[in-house]
Amino acid sequence: MKLFFFSFALVYLLLVNNVNCLFKNLISGFYCNEENCYGILGVSETASVSEIRSAYHRHLTNLKNNYDSEKKKKIVKAYTVLANKRTRKYYDYYLKNPNSILNVIYFLFYCVFKLIKVIIALVIIGFLLCGFQYVNNKYQMKRRVQKLSKNKAFKKEVQNRIGLQHPDFRTYEMAMKRKVEEDIEVEVAHEMGLISNKRDEQFAFSDLIIVKLLILPKQIICYVLWNVKWLIKYHILNDEYDESDKLYITRKCLNIPAHRWDALSEEDKKMLLKKQLWVKEIQEEFFEEQREKERLSKISSAKYKKQVRMKKKGSSFNYND
Repeated sequence: MKLFFFSFALVYLLLVNNVNCLFKNLISGFYCNEENCYGILGVSETASVSEIRSAYHRHLTNLKNNYDSEKKKKIVKAYTVLANKRTRKYYDYYLKNPNSILNVIYFLFYCVFKLIKVIIALVIIGFLLCGFQYVNNKYQMKRRVQKLSKNKAFKKEVQNRIGLQHPDFRTYEMAMKRKVEEDIEVEVAHEMGLISNKRDEQFAFSDLIIVKLLILPKQIICYVLWNVKWLIKYHILNDEYDESDKLYITRKCLNIPAHRWDALSEEDKKMLLKKQLWVKEIQEEFFEEQREKERLSKISSAKYKKQVRMKKKGSSFNYND
């Protein structure tokens, strides 16, 4: 019963003539506030588009001698409303029926229409960027494989693989031959370790810019939740680290990228886990050792020695250059 009365009250509010009072300021601001758009431009309500345009340019010309930014904003706003057939139609109805519910509907419809246009434009731009990204990645991969084709071992392995997997390769059409060769070249290059960097990997659907943008909110939420969980579990409740979290801390301390870590065998991961880098004291000792190694490596390098010599001579030398 309560739900029925609530629904009835809601329908009543939507149907009463003065419902758009809730949106009155918003709708009036969307047009020319309390002023009349026709009056601002000095034209009649039956004026044609050319007359409105002429009045607009005339007012702007008059403003050059006596510039008034507020007045210019009003003129531009009035012209924007009246120059567009759709908004002018809505405005004419608003002048005749200022308290009608249709004003709210027209206003919302116009906002949705504009939003859809923006979304369509963004989608088109996104797909164009994705197309460019895909073509560029394919081109870069092709160039890398072409460089590798000079390697005799690589070339021989590709030919052997083609012979094994495609016995009727000679009977294929030229386009099919090229596709088979490209696929096997990339496959062999990965197996031989000639393409090992993350940026050299084959292009995936998840690498598209538009896909990354779509999943970005999810990634942000997951990241925040993960950090909150980590804070509560290990800093507030002081629980012991899980196996997966131990692996994560070890990987971070050793500064190993995720794709390289995934490529490690289980035995290698277990060996690294023996370092127990999740223990604070051991972690601090490890970082201290790393800093000491970097220091020793730096002072033993020819670049550092050159820096010392240049300083003694009074010349400037940047070690990082």
